[in-house]
Amino acid sequence: MTKWIKRLMLYPLIAMSAMIVTFLFFNKDLYYTLKGYYGCQLQWFGFEERGNRIIENSIKKMSNVKAEIYHGYSVQNTKNGNFDEAIRYLNSAANLEPDKVDGYFGWVLLYYYRDYDKALFHLNRLDSSTNYVDYVGDDNMMYAKGLCYKQKGNYIKALEHFQQAIDYELKEHDEKWVSHQMYFQTGRTLHKLNRYLEAITYYDKAISNWDGSSESIFYKGLAEIELGIETGCENLHTALLKVRKGQKSSDSYIRLFDEIYEGQVEEMIKTKCNIEYE
Repeated sequence: MTKWIKRLMLYPLIAMSAMIVTFLFFNKDLYYTLKGYYGCQLQWFGFEERGNRIIENSIKKMSNVKAEIYHGYSVQNTKNGNFDEAIRYLNSAANLEPDKVDGYFGWVLLYYYRDYDKALFHLNRLDSSTNYVDYVGDDNMMYAKGLCYKQKGNYIKALEHFQQAIDYELKEHDEKWVSHQMYFQTGRTLHKLNRYLEAITYYDKAISNWDGSSESIFYKGLAEIELGIETGCENLHTALLKVRKGQKSSDSYIRLFDEIYEGQVEEMIKTKCNIEYE
């Protein structure tokens, strides 16, 4: 607690000192840019209204607000959970310099806001403006677009994009560049099309890539049960043990697509394998 109190007191002092020096010796726009980020930090500490007022006032005082400034304010607001403000700033950034913003905009709309149509708009616009495969967030753009199509229920188009992403990484780099999530999501899409054997093949690739992919083991078990393969329930149990140890795909800020949880796995074991856990 003492450490956080010191931080709460120290960070504003450092920020204010930097702003004063900048204002006196450099230029006004830089001063108000830093002041805007100071507002973001206030939001992070829970002072939402005050932080927003500082950011808005800073923007009004700047003579030339660049896309990267709006982008930066948006990133911090997204992390703070101020989603309306985050989208507003991103829209402003995208209107100024779409080629510099569309990748992140599409990625954040996909993962944080689950607005797949708008995500595809920005990803497609970026894709059409380049003659190479770009990366958005940590994702190959084709993979990100595939996720959008999968979540929209267009599984055939999702598979096309997933395969393009995998083929590109294998051609331009090597197997290490194909993440277990690429294989896993391809498997999930095939699973949804009831193409169980093909799905299992991709689940196995995901597990080979990372043996902590308990979600791949879990859904592989379900696919095996559909096919009457005896190891289905065994794989569900293996997935449960891994989840209990924290071995699963997860993210600090968002719920991943098809992320699994202990209670979910236990319920499926009870339903599919007639085994109940206390």
